Amino acid sequence: MREVWRLICDEQLPGEKNMSRDLAILDEVAKAAAPPTLRFYTWSPPALSLGYFQQAEDVADIEACRRLGIEIVRRPTGGRALLHHRELTYSVAVPEGHPLIPTAVLPAYKFLSSAIINGLSLLGVEADLSAGENRGRGKAPGSCFDTPSAYEIQIGGKKVVGSAQLRRNGALLQHGSILLELSLDLYRHVLRHDCREDNYIDILGKRAAGLHDLGYNTPIEDLTGAMVSGFSELLSTDFLREDL
Repeated sequence: MREVWRLICDEQLPGEKNMSRDLAILDEVAKAAAPPTLRFYTWSPPALSLGYFQQAEDVADIEACRRLGIEIVRRPTGGRALLHHRELTYSVAVPEGHPLIPTAVLPAYKFLSSAIINGLSLLGVEADLSAGENRGRGKAPGSCFDTPSAYEIQIGGKKVVGSAQLRRNGALLQHGSILLELSLDLYRHVLRHDCREDNYIDILGKRAAGLHDLGYNTPIEDLTGAMVSGFSELLSTDFLREDL
């Protein structure tokens, strides 16, 4: 008999609410008050999220963000600053020790990321997992998308999905951004000046891209549906849609 997981597809939400919902779901799953949960969401207004160990004054041009209506939020996960603008974000929360999920961090990360690749393949998009680089605990400035870490998803060598993982109280949360457009012009404005030096934006443009940037103009509703199918195929589970 196939296991049934919860599916949540949220409307556009502010960054703080998006992060608080991810944590609330993680805590529900940890307490066995909810089944394993897959969630998809978008952001309004656009937001610059900081890794857990970053400080806004070290990374963000706070005045420019205020002027442009860009919210600054902190993720519960590590990594570097990430602009959430034109993207679909996913999160999956599951108890540690779940029989379908590898126990160690990197194998679990690779396993869950392969669900995204499954979904992309259903849309005719050929993606693969990068070998990646170790970027530490995310204290450096810049964007999550400037350097692929281990098992990040890329198309033709360009990173299109950036993810991070958190474990606490016996449960695992992995969330990540599936880029539609990279929004380089906004990156030029929202990062501190010293984070924009040394051709950083040019490097980012060479190493990352959104699906639309690469010519895959899939509507976000179709992308969401393909992602659900990708997870269902990988996990051999069914999904029951619910609202929070």
